[in-house]
Amino acid sequence: MHYRLYLSGIALLWAGMNALPANAQGVLPAGGPLGLRQALSQAELRNPQLVVAQRNLGIGLAGITAAGAAPNPQLTVYWGFGTVYTEDGSPQTVGLSQKLETAGKRPARLALADAQYRLALLQYNATRFEIRSQVRKAYAQFAAAQAGGRALEVQERLAQRLLEVARKRSAAGESPKTDALQTQLEVNRLKTQQTEALGRVEQAQIALSGLLGRDPEETLDIDDLGLFELSLEKTALVPLPGAPVPLVATFLERAYRARLDLQAAEQQREVARRQLALARAQRVPDVNVATGYLFTTRTNSDPQAQGVYVGVGIDLPVFYNNQGEVKLAELAGEQSSLQIDALKLQIAVEVRTAYRALLNARESLRRHRNQLLPAAQDVVQLTQLSYELGKRDLGEVVLAQQAAQAVLESYLEAVVAYQGAWADLEKAVGEPLDV
Repeated sequence: MHYRLYLSGIALLWAGMNALPANAQGVLPAGGPLGLRQALSQAELRNPQLVVAQRNLGIGLAGITAAGAAPNPQLTVYWGFGTVYTEDGSPQTVGLSQKLETAGKRPARLALADAQYRLALLQYNATRFEIRSQVRKAYAQFAAAQAGGRALEVQERLAQRLLEVARKRSAAGESPKTDALQTQLEVNRLKTQQTEALGRVEQAQIALSGLLGRDPEETLDIDDLGLFELSLEKTALVPLPGAPVPLVATFLERAYRARLDLQAAEQQREVARRQLALARAQRVPDVNVATGYLFTTRTNSDPQAQGVYVGVGIDLPVFYNNQGEVKLAELAGEQSSLQIDALKLQIAVEVRTAYRALLNARESLRRHRNQLLPAAQDVVQLTQLSYELGKRDLGEVVLAQQAAQAVLESYLEAVVAYQGAWADLEKAVGEPLDV
């Protein structure tokens, strides 16, 4: 019987969405599946922000090379012309001079350059982790868009079956002709929603492709749908909702140890300390030593004169002695310490907020899976059975189906919230969380 065929088909809406091919016509783009770990690897290699950030590491290494450079010696040649040289015997000069750095300036420069490179490396790794978090969220959004599209396809097929039933009942005089018109309206509504779903899939694909450094026009598909397909199998995105969650104190302890921005702030304080050491070393004047050969070029009967000279020079810090640089370095160190204290408080807030959001999302997901989805399915089945027996009109069936669709959409939103809560907690902790 057509009624029973439609009634049995409603189960596809809840447990059989993954029976549709990943590139179902009209909603999902065709293309090879991409796992989350593969997506993260691609982002590591091709994300534009990371490519730019890598350049800073090269700049830091070049800074170390420059900081270790010793002053070059200077060659001086004085060669004069005219009678003052040929008749009066003024000497020509060839000499060398060399600056001798004092107070450990070169080691201080090297220590500062090394501290700056370590800071650049921490900042680069912080950028990497931020991109990782963005990829996780974009991947989850793409998975949600695909799952939503599949659900709409299933509903549209079921509505088409209901349309056939309504037409046959109308033809047999068992229901008014308006039933077929009302069902056709529902089919058209679902087709419109499918078009909107296609737009959401395309937008999510573009966002994910941009993070992966791929052409936005390139077809992209993913294979880690997990909870979006109502599957209890392990997903690479997050732990299953029933998995135990450690206490918030555990995450706080990990965050204080692992947060790269906190490490960067502490390294910034080290940079300021190195800057202060260099600024103080630069207050000690350097010594310039020189030596050379002098000789005359007289052409008369007087003998040619010649000799050797040595000299020492030193700057006198009479007007300025690096007071500004020293003060700036001291203030930078104080500011870095205050920044560390503020960041520790911020970390505590972020971890606790993300932890609470995760617990709320888990509870919402549990209610949807254990209560709302089964209840919505029962209402649809009972309403359709009553319609089959002539005890309810078609409008009630359509309303029940729309309510079931709303519950499913709410479930997908809960899954996205759960995925996002884990991503936010991972970001707040500052290191990947095992799933």
